[in-house]
Amino acid sequence: MNAPRRAKPLAHRSARHLQTHLRATVAAVLLVLSMGCGPQHGPRHAPLVQAERASHWHEGIDWRDEVTYFLLIDRFCDGDTSNNRGRVLASHRLWDGDPTHLAWLKTYQGGDLQGVINKLDYLQQLGVTAIWLSPVYDNSDSSFMGWWAYHGYQPVDFFSVEEHFGTLELLRELVNKAHRRGMKVILDIVCNHVAPDHPWVANPDNWQRRGFRHWFHPHSGKDASTSINDWQDQAQLETRELHGMPDLAQENPHVYEFLLDMSKYWIEQTDCDGFRLDAVKHAPKAFWRKYCDDIHRFAGPDFLLLGEVFEGSVDYLAEYADLGFNALFDIPLYYTLNRVFAQGASVGLLSSHVRTNQARSGKMLLSPLIDNHDVARFSHWAGDDAKRKLSLALTFLLTHEGLPMLYYGTEVALEGAAPVNPSTGESQDYLNRLMMPWERVTGRDADLVAHCRRLLQLRRASLALRQGVTVDLYVDHGVYCYLRALPEEEAMVVLNTSSYEEVRSIPLAGTLFSGHRELVDELSGRSWPVSDDSLRLTMAPRSSYLFRAVAPAGRAAPVHLLPHCPFTERLTKDFRAVRFSCRTASPARSVAVAGDFNGWNPVAHPMEAEDSSRTAWSLVMPLREGRYRYKFVIDGSVWIHDPAAQSQELDPYGGLNSVVVVR
Repeated sequence: MNAPRRAKPLAHRSARHLQTHLRATVAAVLLVLSMGCGPQHGPRHAPLVQAERASHWHEGIDWRDEVTYFLLIDRFCDGDTSNNRGRVLASHRLWDGDPTHLAWLKTYQGGDLQGVINKLDYLQQLGVTAIWLSPVYDNSDSSFMGWWAYHGYQPVDFFSVEEHFGTLELLRELVNKAHRRGMKVILDIVCNHVAPDHPWVANPDNWQRRGFRHWFHPHSGKDASTSINDWQDQAQLETRELHGMPDLAQENPHVYEFLLDMSKYWIEQTDCDGFRLDAVKHAPKAFWRKYCDDIHRFAGPDFLLLGEVFEGSVDYLAEYADLGFNALFDIPLYYTLNRVFAQGASVGLLSSHVRTNQARSGKMLLSPLIDNHDVARFSHWAGDDAKRKLSLALTFLLTHEGLPMLYYGTEVALEGAAPVNPSTGESQDYLNRLMMPWERVTGRDADLVAHCRRLLQLRRASLALRQGVTVDLYVDHGVYCYLRALPEEEAMVVLNTSSYEEVRSIPLAGTLFSGHRELVDELSGRSWPVSDDSLRLTMAPRSSYLFRAVAPAGRAAPVHLLPHCPFTERLTKDFRAVRFSCRTASPARSVAVAGDFNGWNPVAHPMEAEDSSRTAWSLVMPLREGRYRYKFVIDGSVWIHDPAAQSQELDPYGGLNSVVVVR
């Protein structure tokens, strides 16, 4: 048997063979270079920004001193009617107010950058110090599931301005004119996804031959098989598609290079002061840690990176606190504010939430908000007497710690609706994104605008309101009094959330207000007497009060030694005793009621078993007049609706919420 023939060493191969091998190798390398591809990474982006440090460096900004105003460019002000239709006539149809024409609100309504420029004086006079613009990217020129991309979150070109909004030159003009007024500008940056018809995805040559498919997580393009279907699964949140939008793979180094360069481009081109970062929980934490570090190295440590982690859990939000963001939206507090001020929950829920934030967030700056473009407007949840309820919520928002955010139209109590139609389950976000009704600013809602302006003036004038610690002085079910305090200055805020007149005595011992004979309410100008170190207030229904005190020379209040007051189990006159009853199919270990009134906490309101069978449970709970959604929670994990409830409505997960109306 002959021995197998061994290959010759390379050195002994023929010259022709070697030349052929080298030519093939070089050709393969050149092909890869020409396509910009790496193994499983797809094309490589050619950076537009080469500098290691931005020409606009941000340092020395304390964002606690600022108040942001968020506006959807398309819904704020139409300053140039010539760009309303963009490149496609069907993209614009101005809503005429007819409820049978609501579909028109899915198109562009005409707002643009020129309109924002035209209203800079208004924003300055209102008192906001930073303008957050919805995304300016060039967006899809086609409708997606009947919606046009008027909101800006379906980019097809990350380096161009949407033609419905204007031009890059106009954006630069807006930033420059805002800066001259002492206002900052924050751009909205999308790092999670692209439009379904983005050329990387829709062009087969880009997707297949050039390899852009490697820039994305699995993409069906035909059905919802690659979209998120389990919103409790973090892996799905980060690697599956958000509402069908092709999901960028941020772990791909070529994608990261692109997103970083794109972000640097807008800093260099516009001289903006920060970014609002969209859909943070839908990208890996490792991506955000590196991104925040690289942007701050480029633009400075105080270039604002404001992250949107859309989640109602304080603990979940805290997981993002040390990734490098300057601030995170306080979405959990948003829910609490609406439950207390709009839906009538106990003020104790708000006080408890503030203390929880102090314990969990550490030094993380949070941005509180009343509403925004992704949720129902405050006015929808508030129902009757919405303006006075909103006035209270604004008082809290603009005297609370953090970086407050106002949504355009909130200052005129702009109407809204549930984001999802409770009857059909269809999205109706557009009803919370109506055009700004400018006639109401000086018309029927001028009083609310004036209240907002006064609060912003007071916040600007008070270091304690901007940077002080929060200490509770008095809390019961309907009245809340807290200090915003520094050793040299204190501001005291009192809120009566009851629909009736209430009288309370507020203890002042240990504060800078101690020893005063009278105090002046900065909101109304009215004086109130002080007796025995207590301020006795006769409070009008749904009213707020703000008092300020400055330490005399040589005297400072040891704010850090002031304890939070205990909760007082006192009901205001608008509370009623409401009985809940639940029958379980089999014996249960525990049953609780969770709803709007307790932040959907599954353990806050346990029910009592009525007999040894443990199938009949009941609870009498004090609830304020209003409308509430609720469910029963069996054994801490099974959530069911109440079949005996007055009515039912769809919940966001395809089930039912029960509804009780308290009169």
